[in-house]
Amino acid sequence: MFSFWLSWQELVGRKAVFSINVILVALLIALPVSLDLVAKARKSSVGTRIDYIGPSLILVPQGILSSDLVTAQMKGRSFPLSVFDSVKRDFSPYLRGAEARLTERIFIGDRDMPAVGIDFRGVYSYPFRNYSVGSDEVLLGRVAAENLQKGRSDSIRTPLGELTVAGIIPETGGIDDVSVFFPLQVLQRLTQKEGYINEIRLFPASAASYEQLKSRLQGYRTQLNLIDAYRGDTAERDVDATLLGYQRALYAAAFILIALCIMISSYINLDGRKAEVSTVYTLGAPRGIIFQVLTLRTVWIAVLGSVLGQAIAVSIAVLQDVQVPLRFIWSVGPFLGVVLATACLSVAVTVPFALHVVYSRDLIADL
Repeated sequence: MFSFWLSWQELVGRKAVFSINVILVALLIALPVSLDLVAKARKSSVGTRIDYIGPSLILVPQGILSSDLVTAQMKGRSFPLSVFDSVKRDFSPYLRGAEARLTERIFIGDRDMPAVGIDFRGVYSYPFRNYSVGSDEVLLGRVAAENLQKGRSDSIRTPLGELTVAGIIPETGGIDDVSVFFPLQVLQRLTQKEGYINEIRLFPASAASYEQLKSRLQGYRTQLNLIDAYRGDTAERDVDATLLGYQRALYAAAFILIALCIMISSYINLDGRKAEVSTVYTLGAPRGIIFQVLTLRTVWIAVLGSVLGQAIAVSIAVLQDVQVPLRFIWSVGPFLGVVLATACLSVAVTVPFALHVVYSRDLIADL
């Protein structure tokens, strides 16, 4: 402890050099750690679908399963639109967004196609929030447009008459690609289900809200079935694997650069202070104490630099998505691991120089 105190006093006396070294280590640590934390935030966001690309949880009529939902086979079942208002009111603290939908299969021309009614005035999800669809317009999925041989601004024949294609939505790889999207009230009128829906799509405010929302929705209403729309497809695994590769490469590069910085700093510090070390030795300080002070100096730099770097990284991760709770992207274990690894690295690269200065030279000769 005495050696730690002496090494701290030695650093405090050289504030400029001390600050530069700490900042360098902090910046080198911040880059890989921030990527790591941002990746965790992204994984938490995508894993629980708190992004607006797709819902985390979907309420459908009792008896409807996820397999029915992805094939738009709703078996003619529905429930009152007032249920949607109740869900929004009862669970508003946990929601970032919510959508009411009516999904049916109807004939467009001579094709039996999935038709989805959406209230475009309050739509939240991608890509529908990018469109404004009037009562005489529809959107087409990419495959549906190809099958019907229709493009933007073309007319399309429906049981309600001719409607205009307002746009072709981007390809999703799911049922949306073969679907036709109507304003909700239009499809309700077309299917004679005014005031009824059969899907409530819920977008939690955060990963923590997702857990609470899912728990509270269990058994919320007997006529409703809760579907967890967890997204764990191959594309997401590929993205996670790619990010992991970048993280490992950045960690390796960061620790190599930290080692070089500390090595250069230690060499300059020890080589330029031969006379000072010799003076302390002649005043009665044991070689062991001198060795500890010179070595522990870099431990202080490593510890403070890694703590500051991780604080910067946490700030970056929080700013990129304020909806993800800190506990989902940061934990004490990895934090201490980075601090310990940086401290061990600093000792490893400093010890050879310190041994040479203290034990391999005649300290009296440098006076």
